[in-house]
Amino acid sequence: MRLLALIVVTAAAVCRADDKAKPPPTNPAEAAKNAPAKAPPVKPPGEAELRGVITKGLGFLGREGDEWVTAKNCNGCHHMPELLWSHREAKARGFVVDPKKFDEWLEWSVERATDKKPGLEEAALMILAMPDRPAPELTKLLAAEQKADGSWTPAGQFSGMQKRGAPDAQANSTRLNLMALATLKDAAPQSDAAHAKAGALLQKKDAPTSMESLVFRTLFARRFGKPEEATALIRDIVKRQRNDGGWSSFLGENMSDVLATGQVLYALQPAASDPAVADAIARAQHWLLQTQCEDGSWPIDITHISKQDRSGPAKAKSFKAATDIYTYWGSSWATIGLLQGVPLK
Repeated sequence: MRLLALIVVTAAAVCRADDKAKPPPTNPAEAAKNAPAKAPPVKPPGEAELRGVITKGLGFLGREGDEWVTAKNCNGCHHMPELLWSHREAKARGFVVDPKKFDEWLEWSVERATDKKPGLEEAALMILAMPDRPAPELTKLLAAEQKADGSWTPAGQFSGMQKRGAPDAQANSTRLNLMALATLKDAAPQSDAAHAKAGALLQKKDAPTSMESLVFRTLFARRFGKPEEATALIRDIVKRQRNDGGWSSFLGENMSDVLATGQVLYALQPAASDPAVADAIARAQHWLLQTQCEDGSWPIDITHISKQDRSGPAKAKSFKAATDIYTYWGSSWATIGLLQGVPLK
């Protein structure tokens, strides 16, 4: 048996050496014939399967959202906007959403946005979460906080704590805030003025470092009527899908995570008529279905996102707190992303 194994290994080594010695084919037809077979398209999950996973996700978000309301006095860019956003999207697709509970969450969030100055990303996400609700206090805040060069200062969660770097964080916050202002019907003057002020900044050919920035650039291009740019960004995003079906939060990272994957699904769904995009969506949906926890959440490894060192016994509490935040953040976007694959009712 040992001799047979040695023969097999030796033969395999010879085959690899022979393959390496062969010159690449110069004939295009021969090259195409010898190219590795493309993986066949994946059949997407059924609607019933998606609804079951989404229902579990909504349950987790509701329970943890209630705990956040009890323990905290801020909306957070990673909690209340996503809680409202996910349940609004779910209601539009026929999921049972307790109207009394939803109104409680909304009232609590609006009070914090009015009485306590929210972070800029938090304000923008609140607007995007509830696009049909007038938000004059948030509109005023975003308009007032725009800097002379047209940008906004990103919050520490995006610039100081994540690996994305200051230029990426600033560029993404600028697009996020401009989209929020453009969403509200009664904020057209502020939106037009802010967009004009940011004109030169938007022309910069800065390279994004995060998947979130690619996603929001796609949404931005789509919102402001740049279909060619949106199509190019979508192709780039699809090419970056990992073999397991997910995407990593930072370009070049070697681990898929739920936060990036949920955000990508949200951006890709409008382009699902493209077969390559539809296949990418199906693969991502399967990955999320396979990785959901029993409590409805999704696990996330924050060491691939956070640049802060939280290792060591003395930092265990900090590591847990950050992990809890990102678990909620990622689970929110996973639920929102999966919801895009369920028809509106």
